[in-house]
Amino acid sequence: MHRKIFYFLLFLALCPVLINAGTKGRIKGKVVDLQTGEALIGANVLVVGSSAGANTDASGEYLIQNLDPGVYTLKASYVGYQTITISNVRVNADLTQITNFELPSQDIQVGQVDIVARRPIIQKDNTNAVRITTNEDIAALPVRGFNNFFSLTPGVSVNNNEFHVRGGREDEVGYYIEGVSVRNPRGGGRAVTIAQDAIEEMQVQSGGYTAEFGGANSGIVRTTLRSGGSQLKASVEYITDNVTFKSAKDAFDGKKRLGTYWWGYDETSASLSGPLFDQRIKFFFNLNYLFNRSGTHPDQPAINLGNVWDPSEPASQRDTVNFLFNNGAQPKSARKYYTLTGTLNFDLKPLLFRLSGSYFIDENNFNATGPFNTMNDRPGQYQSHNGTLNLKMTHVLSPSLFYELSAGMVLSDYREQDAAMGDDFWSYGDSVANAAAGYVWSRSPQDLARSYKGRFAAPRQIAIYDWRFNKTGAVNATFQKQDYNSLSFSGALNWLPSKYHTIKLGGEYQNWTFRDYRPTRSIGYTTIAQRVYNNSLPANNPKGLSLEQIRTDVLRNGGASIYGYDYFGNKYDGTDDKFHAARKPVFASAYLQDKIEYEDIILNVGLRYDYIDIDNLQMNDPTRPDLSINKADNSLLVDGWSKVPTFSAVSPRIGISFPVTDKTVFHAQYGKFVQQPDLNETYTGYDYYAWQLTTGFFFSNQVGLGLKPTKTTSYELGFSQQVADFMSFDITAYYKDIKDLIQMVPQVVDIASGYTNYYNRANVDFATTRGVEVAINMRRFQRISINGSMSFQDAKGTGSYPASNRGIVGAPVVAGQPYTPKNISPLEFDRPFMTNLNIDYRFGDNDGPSLLHNFGVNVLFTFQTGRPFTRAIGNPSQVGVSRNLSGDARFRSPVEPLGSSQMPDYFNIDLKVDKSFTIIDRLKANIYVTVLNLLNTKTATEVYLLTGTNTDDGYLSNPTTYQQQLATKGQTYIDMYNLLTVQRNGLWTSMRQVRLGIRLDY
Repeated sequence: MHRKIFYFLLFLALCPVLINAGTKGRIKGKVVDLQTGEALIGANVLVVGSSAGANTDASGEYLIQNLDPGVYTLKASYVGYQTITISNVRVNADLTQITNFELPSQDIQVGQVDIVARRPIIQKDNTNAVRITTNEDIAALPVRGFNNFFSLTPGVSVNNNEFHVRGGREDEVGYYIEGVSVRNPRGGGRAVTIAQDAIEEMQVQSGGYTAEFGGANSGIVRTTLRSGGSQLKASVEYITDNVTFKSAKDAFDGKKRLGTYWWGYDETSASLSGPLFDQRIKFFFNLNYLFNRSGTHPDQPAINLGNVWDPSEPASQRDTVNFLFNNGAQPKSARKYYTLTGTLNFDLKPLLFRLSGSYFIDENNFNATGPFNTMNDRPGQYQSHNGTLNLKMTHVLSPSLFYELSAGMVLSDYREQDAAMGDDFWSYGDSVANAAAGYVWSRSPQDLARSYKGRFAAPRQIAIYDWRFNKTGAVNATFQKQDYNSLSFSGALNWLPSKYHTIKLGGEYQNWTFRDYRPTRSIGYTTIAQRVYNNSLPANNPKGLSLEQIRTDVLRNGGASIYGYDYFGNKYDGTDDKFHAARKPVFASAYLQDKIEYEDIILNVGLRYDYIDIDNLQMNDPTRPDLSINKADNSLLVDGWSKVPTFSAVSPRIGISFPVTDKTVFHAQYGKFVQQPDLNETYTGYDYYAWQLTTGFFFSNQVGLGLKPTKTTSYELGFSQQVADFMSFDITAYYKDIKDLIQMVPQVVDIASGYTNYYNRANVDFATTRGVEVAINMRRFQRISINGSMSFQDAKGTGSYPASNRGIVGAPVVAGQPYTPKNISPLEFDRPFMTNLNIDYRFGDNDGPSLLHNFGVNVLFTFQTGRPFTRAIGNPSQVGVSRNLSGDARFRSPVEPLGSSQMPDYFNIDLKVDKSFTIIDRLKANIYVTVLNLLNTKTATEVYLLTGTNTDDGYLSNPTTYQQQLATKGQTYIDMYNLLTVQRNGLWTSMRQVRLGIRLDY
């Protein structure tokens, strides 16, 4: 079936008709006589520095298509008239920029006329809410990074680094770079990291998008990379939080500077762009390097308890730790990141080519930091890379017809291992092998007193009361690796049968390949080493199995999760063993789209077809696992499994925009959307799945092997109003009905199977979200520009996450009775009210006192109401916090209706102060200071469900418990509990950060 789909789309390409997620914009307008207003027929309008241009028609109108997002200069000329140049014309993806010319006759002496265009206050051809952030907007903000810009969009809420758009789940957001989908089908989010200085434009559509977009039910984020211009340009930027210029030897002294710590942040970004050889070839390249000693910036107390021990332990077994730990930057936690981004444009009219790509490198150590690793000098090691490469060809057949063909790929890999022993995880738990690698597992007198010894006994953690501290030499990493990549073929046929219609017709094909190798997912590395050793002894190996066979049995019976690799970590595509083949899901689509533009109404009408094949296997009869699994040795029975059926759907979309006046525009949208849910909820190693069923234990992470796509029906209505030449606002209301979301459910088995009931994922959840978004845009007026938004949202459903109901499922009120979600409650990531306000006050060239020329202040205000949560009772160690999957939900009971309580509100102010000046000729400099969390506010990111706060987990605040622990363990235990469990719990927002930056532009 995949091949038929592929050939069908290839046929469309040869027609040529392949869909591409549009990345082009256009400019249209009218050229008239300055004095009479008469249309000038045949006037020439050119895009300076390129071959793009057009002549006006009988009405004096022109249209220039197929322009990459960016800023352009237009030049209009006509015989007998003076030439007019308009600069700073901003083009956005899939939108039309209106630029009109009034040419003076040569008889009128006005000199050279150069006009600087202003960004339009209202985009009249928007049929839904489109929020655009340009590279100029990005440069002015105090915050850095793609995620920070995205979070400022109306309707977007952030929860533990998860992004939720209009009340949808995290995996419902689509991401595009240069028209290529880079959404990670496993886990959601972006599969590719990009540097902010490489971004030309970021466009966010919160639902209501046209038929050319799919695979995302809540919103899409489209990013276009920068292009080279007609002039050679270079820039370099350096940012540091070492604002007092201290030596590196003082990095971990725990002392505050300007009211905060020196966290060890250093970032360098260098860009080069311009023509290559001649004006027909242009390039852009950016290199970003980030060094960071601390990934988090908590405001928490230092630890200075001196020597601590548990006096209740026998003297011979008693461990002692000299417990000293500063706040601020932490030793052994430094990270280095590299991002390379580039574009290359070939203007070989009528053929245009664009090559673009980005690659991210993250190779660092981990797991040797924090107060519990002060004695540990053996880090884990990981390597993470991701990137995208896209080649696009545009062929202009006529002024009214052009097509694009595009081929793209996404790459992502991750590898985690011990730095000393690498991929030899078989020996991680063997003291002999560790000694050969330079780490001798010596036994302390306390170890011997506890009879803790043996070849396969890893270094024992030091025990002080309830806490465990890692000793030197212990392996601090598991071995695992993943490899994801995709190939996509796309394009677009654009036809203008008249000036009122723009028709697109096409299809899309994307094929992912997923490989996952986690041999120690269920059992530890010492268990693996000991089992292999024991099973290799002649007395335990009567069949004379080879070492490979023994290792295979150990991993299969030990719940290893493996696909796309064989048992020994070699890439495998399933020639003889379908259970360990790589998963290769296919996402294909076709659509027909017509954008109809009249003066008084604009319509976006489209129809989309989606085809999804998740390439997964499922048991033929879920009630009879014994027909699919040999319980004796956990082996898989080939005849007991079958392929998950493919899915297809047709989705209509319609968007309407109608200008009531030249200052008031209404827009409305209706659409159907389908999306395959997070593949992490359906993909797992089949050995691991069988092991889960065979053990009969409770697992909250069991997958649903045959999950279907979720379905969303979306409605949107809004209007934009220009209230002054420099200000407008937009109000948009929306409603979404979401069905077939994923939730955990019990699976009842046939008693004859010999298995116990187990747990599954199924399409049983539903949700409804509704809200109102208000966006305010004030173009610079008397030095001030303002961008702001407010979002009112109500998101309710039967579950917030795929395992939200694990407590009810795992410990049902009526034993053995299946549970189906029925109760509607606020979703855990819902934020009823959110607002952002960005104010930029800036002096221009020769504006104000000379000292203030090109001086600016940018302030960003953010406010969000707290998320809902449910108070509960139970053992404090099991109740958990408000974070997803925290605690053991089977052992807590709600004391109020679900979602009745609300976490504290969040408020933050970020500040940037900068000054630009010219050093010499074209060399300019910008120096700035940014202060993140200016007021150093502390806000709870999560709360304990037992108490509703993040300062008390309900344990020692119980007078009986407090007195009991004080009497039996002493004040040291109380101090350690407060410091380690409560005050350093990681449930606070980051404290203030101060950074100094300098940027040079040529």
